Amino acid sequence: MPLLTVELPPGSVLADALSALGLTENEVDRDFGLIAVDPDAGRFALRVGAETAARLGDSAARIFADPPIESISTDEPPD
Repeated sequence: MPLLTVELPPGSVLADALSALGLTENEVDRDFGLIAVDPDAGRFALRVGAETAARLGDSAARIFADPPIESISTDEPPD
């Protein structure tokens, strides 16, 4: 799922982001939720589906790739 950042009023919650972006709960990762990246500036992160990200490409939201973070080997971690 792509990760996007969006400017919202400080103190916003997921419902505020959905309303501001015209999204439904089915178009976002509800388990990830709305993450305050810079709460004082009103900058938040939200994960959305690929089709939703494509649709939001011309909006005020900035879209980023969100690749999974995982180990590249099964060996013990380095010291």
